[in-house]
Amino acid sequence: MLKMPFDTKGEGPPLVLVGGGLTGYASWIPHQERLAATRKVHRVQPLAVQFGLEQRPLPAGYSVKMESGALASTIEDLGVGGPVDLVAWSYGAAITLEYALDHPERVRTLTLIEPPAFWTLDATGSWDDESRRESEAVRALYAEMRSRGTVSEDDLATFVQAVAISPPGKNPRDLPGWPAWFKHRRSLLAGDAPWQVHDTKERLSAFDRPVLLVKGTGSSRFLHRIIDALAGALPRAEVVELPGGHAPQLVAMDAFLKRLATFEER
Repeated sequence: MLKMPFDTKGEGPPLVLVGGGLTGYASWIPHQERLAATRKVHRVQPLAVQFGLEQRPLPAGYSVKMESGALASTIEDLGVGGPVDLVAWSYGAAITLEYALDHPERVRTLTLIEPPAFWTLDATGSWDDESRRESEAVRALYAEMRSRGTVSEDDLATFVQAVAISPPGKNPRDLPGWPAWFKHRRSLLAGDAPWQVHDTKERLSAFDRPVLLVKGTGSSRFLHRIIDALAGALPRAEVVELPGGHAPQLVAMDAFLKRLATFEER
């Protein structure tokens, strides 16, 4: 069984932070450092990110379900007793949503930051023309990169602009995050795995754990539509919007951690 790499710091109630689909668990380092003062914080790395860093091809049959299965195995290895608080960003949030729906008994609270869970728009009839155009453009980019087996600088720049990690009107290559994005660019060879998930509104409606859904102001329309779809289908969902495009937990880190603490105090 495949397992995700992880890093653990601190002591106290357990918290699992699942990395996004580009820079993976590296993006959670500053959050872990602060939260580890009072909690045992596990940063977990998606397979696509780790395989990309290691210059290895993804396993045959790679899928979101494979990632969520690896997350399940990793959480078991962590020895976390009882339900756990899960916090995840972007592609990692789509993976973690899949895990949570499959293992609700292992979830105490769930925080999802802009997951590309495209299936929720199908399941709830929430597509509109703009979100569909955006989604299809990003999917075509992923397919092209996967078919070539490479991610060029131009591909990377197009991606970070399309999902609003890079602020509008800025050259991504001039931003402080560019070196880390470039280092992790092979993470984007996951292809169209997020678009291959098919599930039902009923599964969302049956998930009875508290869920915090985080939007970033100025992010892609399809990501906001997904948040709205989830908010309408999950029975115990709350939505918060913070500045920062597709990276609100980084841009507005203090506000995010404050809201997270309030949400998890239950």
